Amino acid sequence: MSLRAWMLWIFCRSVAILPHWMQYGCIGRVIYFVLRYVVRYRRKLIVRQLTESFPERSKNEIAELCGEYYRRLSETFVGTMTLAGMSKQKRLEVLDVTVPEHIMEAVKGRHFVYLSSHHNFWEFAQFAGLRFPNHLTLCAYHPLTDKAWDALYYHLRYSEESLPVPSAQLIRYFLQHRKDGVDGRQMLLGLIADQNAPPQGDVHWYDFLNHKTLFFEGGEQMAVKFNLPVLYLSMSRISAGKYTGEVIMLYDGVESVEKHVITERYVRQLERDIVREPAAWMWSHRRWKYYPDPVTGEPIYKRE
Repeated sequence: MSLRAWMLWIFCRSVAILPHWMQYGCIGRVIYFVLRYVVRYRRKLIVRQLTESFPERSKNEIAELCGEYYRRLSETFVGTMTLAGMSKQKRLEVLDVTVPEHIMEAVKGRHFVYLSSHHNFWEFAQFAGLRFPNHLTLCAYHPLTDKAWDALYYHLRYSEESLPVPSAQLIRYFLQHRKDGVDGRQMLLGLIADQNAPPQGDVHWYDFLNHKTLFFEGGEQMAVKFNLPVLYLSMSRISAGKYTGEVIMLYDGVESVEKHVITERYVRQLERDIVREPAAWMWSHRRWKYYPDPVTGEPIYKRE
């Protein structure tokens, strides 16, 4: 890593070794205050997307959700810093995951696709892979243009059980190791599947949160082509920096399904999770940049 990347790492490490009450009770509250009351971070965008997604909610309810979202967002900043030097035991504690026995049997000795989202703290989602000790978690990510920040995030995400792989290289890596696995382990292909999809490539329109929404279908296509089970992680917040998760089977790798069915199952499950815990999703990212042409269905860029 570069000197600047090491300085960022040292800063994160300094936060990571602090007591929990200082991390979230002090630093987290400062970040929350700055985001909500000083810079009012993307407030118009957050309020607009919440209002469009939940038209049945009053202005006061939307304002409350917006305030709670800032609180959740501040926790993600702190949580990211705590990744620096986090032990395996600590990773098991911050995300308590339940994996049904039938799912463990279904993926035994098999590669599989693991779909998560930006609902609750997505960086902790990779820790669900620890429940599958015979698998290596491949965390697909989009490299950052800033080399120092990119190196920092790679270092934060890397462990003996988890390997960050650029999204553009994931299929190639999978094909190279498909036969024998990686160091005797099968591969868990971790995808954050609610990324802001551009209108090209493996995307399709879905009804989602009162919008026509583009979703990537790369996970579904890999699953169908290579007969891979598809699992989904449903996360809930217990307290600041601590979450619980439930692993759900979306596709067993054997069932005969029509095109778009697996992704539809993912979209419906994600939507249920967001409705259940709305402030936990990433509302400060402009999710709906495009809408379909009412005649042709072609994506049209939605100007602000």
